[in-house]
Amino acid sequence: MIRRLLLLSTSWGVGVLMLLSLSLGAQNLERSAERISLDLGFGHESVPLPSGWIVGVGFIVGVVSGGSASALLWPGPASSETED
Repeated sequence: MIRRLLLLSTSWGVGVLMLLSLSLGAQNLERSAERISLDLGFGHESVPLPSGWIVGVGFIVGVVSGGSASALLWPGPASSETED
């Protein structure tokens, strides 16, 4: 149980730190010509975002979801096996 919580908190912590560094780095991209608007699916579009921001957020979501999935799939202790 402790290993699951450690893995889960580590993956979320790394995701938050990556999002912070991505946000700080994106402040320097004001003059970037490559800006993409995302279609949100219900008649609205997002503000124009740099393409690196979109790729970075996708990478962060992958790190957090992969860490969360591995924490959920971590094998439990051997003594908690159910009897037949």
